[in-house]
Amino acid sequence: MAIDGLKEVQESVMRIEAGLSTYEKELALMGEDYQDIFRQQVRESAERQKAGLSRPVWIAQAYEQQIAESRRPEEETTPRET
Repeated sequence: MAIDGLKEVQESVMRIEAGLSTYEKELALMGEDYQDIFRQQVRESAERQKAGLSRPVWIAQAYEQQIAESRRPEEETTPRET
């Protein structure tokens, strides 16, 4: 990850959701194999379900926050010159 890892992840999610990229491409940029990641997610999801745990909600919350921030009027997100 670079200087702002959170923004990089949010940008990757947005590119995938917009159809401008794929999981394979985005994970390759991180040095990961998407098939390895997906297999691990399936295993972890099954383990969480077997243990009676819910799915992680932070993923949806982080994405919703980024969407809300992107909808703010420009004057709220751009610093004013003095």
